Amino acid sequence: MDENSDLNTERFWSNTLKHILGWAIFITYEITYIYLMTGSADLNNYALNYTLNILLFYFNAHVLFKYTTGKFKGAAFMTILLVMLEIILFVMIKFPINQLILGEEFMPKSADEFKKAAFSNAMRTFYILGFSTAYWFAMQTIKRNRKISELETQKLIEQNEKITLQKNLLQSRNAYLQAQVNPHLLFNTLNFMYNASAKVSEKLAETVMNLSDMMRYALTTIDKDDKVSLNKEIEHIHNYFRLNQVRFDEKLNIDLIVQGNPDGLRIIPLALITLVENVFQYGNLHEAQHPAIIKINIQDGKLELDIKNKKRANRRIHGHGTGIPNLKERLDIYYHGRYSLDIQDEESTYALNLKLTLNE
Repeated sequence: MDENSDLNTERFWSNTLKHILGWAIFITYEITYIYLMTGSADLNNYALNYTLNILLFYFNAHVLFKYTTGKFKGAAFMTILLVMLEIILFVMIKFPINQLILGEEFMPKSADEFKKAAFSNAMRTFYILGFSTAYWFAMQTIKRNRKISELETQKLIEQNEKITLQKNLLQSRNAYLQAQVNPHLLFNTLNFMYNASAKVSEKLAETVMNLSDMMRYALTTIDKDDKVSLNKEIEHIHNYFRLNQVRFDEKLNIDLIVQGNPDGLRIIPLALITLVENVFQYGNLHEAQHPAIIKINIQDGKLELDIKNKKRANRRIHGHGTGIPNLKERLDIYYHGRYSLDIQDEESTYALNLKLTLNE
């Protein structure tokens, strides 16, 4: 706002100086010409009349033309009529003003002198209005050209943005196609590991299958609406839960409770798992008397996630990094006004409550 204000002020003073210079040149030219032709020049008379002419010039351009031209039906006829009226009124008020300021000697002494002076003033007024009209047309042309230039510039900017967007889209598509190789190789490898481990250990084979399901969900299950089945999100949490239990030899003290029917409901992917992962990363899960609790309740198209756990006293990583802030941004985009997230991060305990309306 300050930069725009400074720019407008600078432009105003620049235009004002140009107008002053223009009038100074015009008046100097006319007075010089009259002096050379007549041998005399009454500066007091000229000062008053030029002041009145300048006021007429700007009144005609910035008031009369501004509020009549093209504003309503018959505007052209009305403008011509008002200009004629403007000439008559200007001539009529010019005589008493000259008499009041300059004295009786500047008033016509007879009817013939009055008619001659009135005709001369009318022609002079018409002359000034001609310049004023030309000035108004010039302003309109400049404004129109400036607007056209701005529209063309905006069009070029939009075209450049469109080209940039298309390039980014093409790069994203290429990156996506390149990324397909890695999941394909990963799933083939995990399938081989599952088949190989099934002959040795059923528990190991189950772990490999859980890992394969987790990777497949994370990489390939997003639909066109950028959401996934709530069933799949909960299944992903179960796989993550079982994988960590195997990792720690079934010694993790954590209760995972799912209540309600998730059928037919959809959610943005990896929303719940982001919150559940924090329990395994920062929670103290080795005290049987203080188990972590992860409770998911689904009812009438609404989901509520409650998490309570004791925190590890010797954890090296503090806070939650970017996981929860990123999740909040995603929730704001997809569920604005339809969710609440309450976190109570105490010294030794952690509690979280997420309420989410899934049905739009």
